[in-house]
Amino acid sequence: MKYADVILPLAVAQTYTYGIPLELQGEVKVGCRVEVQFGARRIYSGVVKRVHDEKPAYPLKPVRGVLDEEPVVTPLQLEFWAWMAEYYCCTEGEIMAVALPANLKLVSETYVALNEGADVDATELDDDEFMVMQALELRREKQMKDAGKSSDDDSA
Repeated sequence: MKYADVILPLAVAQTYTYGIPLELQGEVKVGCRVEVQFGARRIYSGVVKRVHDEKPAYPLKPVRGVLDEEPVVTPLQLEFWAWMAEYYCCTEGEIMAVALPANLKLVSETYVALNEGADVDATELDDDEFMVMQALELRREKQMKDAGKSSDDDSA
């Protein structure tokens, strides 16, 4: 099994290690962007800093996909990012966030949508659940953070 240390575009002090699934082993290269899950629901594109076979002692999430056929960041640029992070007292992720062009960044937002095929008895919902269902009936899809707001609140 191979592993990838990935720089995420966040103010986190270290890289995070992800498992490389067998079908992606030849595609994950240093300097390539990969799609990874961070936390429970967030999806980011991170840059591979290192590929290795040192299994960490903690459970790993897998790399979800490779976004580039060839690296978009060179090893020299990665060294420069590390130097900049140390010199300016910030993280490599913060450097990455400003160094990469916007079209190379992927940050997910969690959306909720009403399942049209679901058979839901509205009388069994609590007040919060009912409010979310009403909001989704008015607007097909909402960001999770806005799911409890009515469409009147959207203009604020």
